[in-house]
Amino acid sequence: MLSSEEMDNLMVRISRREMVALEEFYEEMSKAVYGLAYVITKSPYDAEDIMQNTFIRVWDKAHRYRCGTNAKAWVMKIARNLALTKREEGKRFVELDEELPSEDMYRKMLQFQELNSLLSMLKKEEREIVVLYSVGFSHKEIAEILKRPYATVRWKYSNAISKLSQKEQSFGYDKASAEMESNYERT
Repeated sequence: MLSSEEMDNLMVRISRREMVALEEFYEEMSKAVYGLAYVITKSPYDAEDIMQNTFIRVWDKAHRYRCGTNAKAWVMKIARNLALTKREEGKRFVELDEELPSEDMYRKMLQFQELNSLLSMLKKEEREIVVLYSVGFSHKEIAEILKRPYATVRWKYSNAISKLSQKEQSFGYDKASAEMESNYERT
């Protein structure tokens, strides 16, 4: 992950309309943006749209970003707001593919379903916290994104991990539980 200073530098370059800077910024943030959008909308199609719209908005509004205020959190707030708006609209369009999914794609779809099953037992805010943390944001950054106290974010994360660990053990996912716990120790 890029440092805050490097992210600020990219934002300055984006505000100067440097497409290369936007590409670097996209590489750094796209997975996190997609993950958050997916957790909120529960739709891969909507998450993809939101991800693209987030980076369009970054391109258009980069001149409004104030250096030193956490570019990652700024972008995630944009993505979160877009995802919440999309979810509230309640519009779902189903695109039918003519081709059947490949075996690899089918496996990924099953993994998404398993992940959704686990995450669905969490409250909305707990899901957001777990996903943001899993893509590399610190508890402090998550608190900024969600506009919640730092201690609340840590507490909700801990509770969410406990719930997931209990559910994982009932499914026999002890390895995933150990991974989440080791991630928790990094803050």
